Amino acid sequence: MDVLLNGITAGSVYALVAVSFNILYRPTNVFNFAQGDLVMVGAMLGATAVGPYRMPWVVAAAVALVLVGLLGLLEERVAVAPILRRSGTGTAWIISTLAYSLIIANLVGHAWGPDPIKVKPPWPLSVEMIEFGGELAGLRVSSYQLALIAGAVLIVLAIERGYRTRAGKAIMAVAEDRDAALLRGIDPERLSRWSFFLGGMFAALTGLLAAPLLYASTGLGPLLLIKGFEGAAVGGIGDNRGALVAGYLLGITEAIGASLLSPAYQTASTFLLLLVILLIKPQGIFGQPEMRRV
Repeated sequence: MDVLLNGITAGSVYALVAVSFNILYRPTNVFNFAQGDLVMVGAMLGATAVGPYRMPWVVAAAVALVLVGLLGLLEERVAVAPILRRSGTGTAWIISTLAYSLIIANLVGHAWGPDPIKVKPPWPLSVEMIEFGGELAGLRVSSYQLALIAGAVLIVLAIERGYRTRAGKAIMAVAEDRDAALLRGIDPERLSRWSFFLGGMFAALTGLLAAPLLYASTGLGPLLLIKGFEGAAVGGIGDNRGALVAGYLLGITEAIGASLLSPAYQTASTFLLLLVILLIKPQGIFGQPEMRRV
């Protein structure tokens, strides 16, 4: 039970990172390779705000969300929009977003250093383990783990509900056909700016939620970039329900691999899962095959 619970907890974080990728991908068809480092910056800002500056958790979260949202908006302006403006189908954003990621990681490394920072969860939650059922049951859980699992599900449901609004339908229209949406009076560039701002805010929120369990460190960026990519690919690029399911699958697979084999096989076990699922269903669990006229 401990293994499954730890897997679901880690999977909740992976699912949120995958959802943050989808928030940007739907209106832009851009897979942001700096998203992992935006999550990392959110964790570092939150750790600094609640630690040395002793801000209340809610205030620290608000500051981190706004600052990382602006960082995401800056990325859209300098690393994505110029490329999409010149060629809507170009893929040079792979290099530009990766370069933006490396710049962020370098700056954060100089500002905070490489040492992980312990982060307290918001009151009244705790990461202290509570044992249920005695030693035979083997179930040890913290209040923060339960809150994180429930929060991830509620956040994904809220985002899916948001796509039913007028603005959400406009985003879906741009995702379906950027040029056709423009002819219908939808401004793709405006939606792209908002999506990167909101995607940055969501990345900061994910970093804040992950920090009490994973600690805030510059190593979070590459780790969560890979896990988020795996979650988005397994669930189906752009599908948030798939991202949630894929996050849990990855987390549980990782935990079982570490328990039955060795912690050294955590990454290998999740990549094996990714390979098997994509061989069976290349578009992901919830992805739909696209029709192309040739």
